[in-house]
Amino acid sequence: MKILKSKEMAYADKNTIELTGIPSLVLMENAGRTAAQIILERYPECKKFSVVAGSGNNGGDGLVIGRYLKKYGKEVKVFLLASSRDKLSQDNLKNLEIYESFGGEVYLITEKNIPKIRNGIKDSEVIIDAIFGTGFTPPVKGYREKVIKIIDSYYQKKKIVSVDVPSGLSTDYGKVDGTYLRADITVTFAYPKVSHILYPSSLFCGDVYVIDISIDESYVKEIHRYLLTKENILLPERKKDSHKYSYGHLLVIGGSVGKTGAVIMSSKTGTVSGAGLVTAVIPKSVNSIVEMALTEEMTIPVEDENGVFGKNSHREIREIVKKGKFTSIAVGMGMSVSESCVSVIEEILKLQMPVVIDADGLNNLRLIEDFRKRLKKRKYPTVLTPHIGEMSRLTGLKTTEIVENMEDVAVSFSSETGCYVVLKGSRTLISTPDGKVFYSIKGNEGMATAGTGDVLAGIIGTLIYRLGVEEGVKTAVYLHGLSGDLAVKDIGAESLKATDLIRYIPKAYNYLKNIDIKTDHKFYRTLSTI
Repeated sequence: MKILKSKEMAYADKNTIELTGIPSLVLMENAGRTAAQIILERYPECKKFSVVAGSGNNGGDGLVIGRYLKKYGKEVKVFLLASSRDKLSQDNLKNLEIYESFGGEVYLITEKNIPKIRNGIKDSEVIIDAIFGTGFTPPVKGYREKVIKIIDSYYQKKKIVSVDVPSGLSTDYGKVDGTYLRADITVTFAYPKVSHILYPSSLFCGDVYVIDISIDESYVKEIHRYLLTKENILLPERKKDSHKYSYGHLLVIGGSVGKTGAVIMSSKTGTVSGAGLVTAVIPKSVNSIVEMALTEEMTIPVEDENGVFGKNSHREIREIVKKGKFTSIAVGMGMSVSESCVSVIEEILKLQMPVVIDADGLNNLRLIEDFRKRLKKRKYPTVLTPHIGEMSRLTGLKTTEIVENMEDVAVSFSSETGCYVVLKGSRTLISTPDGKVFYSIKGNEGMATAGTGDVLAGIIGTLIYRLGVEEGVKTAVYLHGLSGDLAVKDIGAESLKATDLIRYIPKAYNYLKNIDIKTDHKFYRTLSTI
């Protein structure tokens, strides 16, 4: 499932009409009919509906919805935000005429008669917002702002359904600006949009339904922005004729005094994620602590200075890798920042195997003067897993700038360095060196706690060997979020901790391996089922 922005959707819509030859009225009919079906299924007990429609094609969709609701015996009022019929788009006007031919009555609303809409909707059980569509750019101006405020005043008192996107929100960003509606459900067409995915705008969309309206998919083939779903990830498999080395040997490098938990969690996660073997390289002075915490995983202590990797640690790690049969590395968790740790990261960049750099690994990486060039020169895959603060330190950009432009920042950095970037925020996104972007909507607010990133690093380190780097990163991010979602159902968000995710990874695997993934024949699906 791809995620589109406003201009991308407009391009696909325009070419479907003009080149593929599907009339715009057919697309509008498909949209309105299926949206009405969803509304009837969602609110079967409701009898009174109001449609508040704009003068453009989003309003035309609303008129089709109103017609079908009326056809199924519902009491429908339609309020059209226009001073005259001359102000309507061609398809809006046509559907107004059809609606009236079915005996429907439409009220034209302007600045002068706004009280009519206030009085008209107060008895309705469901209000359908069809004012602005994907082409709208905030903020709302004029009397339409007053109308939106009136509708929004009924939030949680009545059911509010938005068509394509809640009016007042941008299609292309998570940022909100000015006046906007809060919806209980949003019915969008063909593809989810960026604002349905990112926070805070997605908070105001409610449950998002994505409708197939016959948009020609060939016009979005150049768009490489995807939603991670259970259908587009791979799961690792075990063969009867295999042994532990068949499933890789993950080398976890990190830890320091006071931060042993990070490397312990990453190591344990490697095992439950499916690595055949896991070895942790840690400073010698914390070895006894780590060994006591690990059972299935091995440890190799190296020289340290005051509980942090020492000046010869990077040489010891080089020899450890030469002698071992390691297949991937996860480095940086709980490492601390020092000159010796910088030397360790410099050594890691020379190694000929896939590498995941996380946490303090990133903070040490940025201290290498030409780290971008060194990353670009690596011939083996490199995965960077920064949160917003770490990305700020890597790029020199302000955190606010990154939050508002996560995709652009990640894609640019991936292109410049040749790395896979897993940018962790309220939503997690993956960017690849060839320009693809994958958004995850799995995970929850309970995962905003220490150590969950260390768990993710362990999953990625395991799966980039088992599945290959791109598929491994995708599956790891999805699995990580799903584990959190399964855990929070039993534990609750307040008490969720990182080690709970480790315990729930097996449950997440079982869930994914036991579900029957098949295409149903409905013309829509909800993002909550992704």
